[in-house]
Amino acid sequence: MSKVKILSISRYVQSALKLAHYAPDENSVIVATVPDASGFFSQGDTFEEARENLRDAIEGNIALALQLGFPIPALKQCGDRL
Repeated sequence: MSKVKILSISRYVQSALKLAHYAPDENSVIVATVPDASGFFSQGDTFEEARENLRDAIEGNIALALQLGFPIPALKQCGDRL
């Protein structure tokens, strides 16, 4: 029998947010991305707004992946995977 690794979604989201990169674009909008995690990106007028929008994007991508049976991206530094 194989072992099942259990990870809470909130802990996964927190780990992804710790890996996030934030940078202003040419219009001074803050762009937030999680490296090597397709679909984990967002933007906002401030750092806080970009971070909150990124949280929503990550949670939405996880929910969609779970509904469709797609894999959840592994996070490079912490190796978390649902």
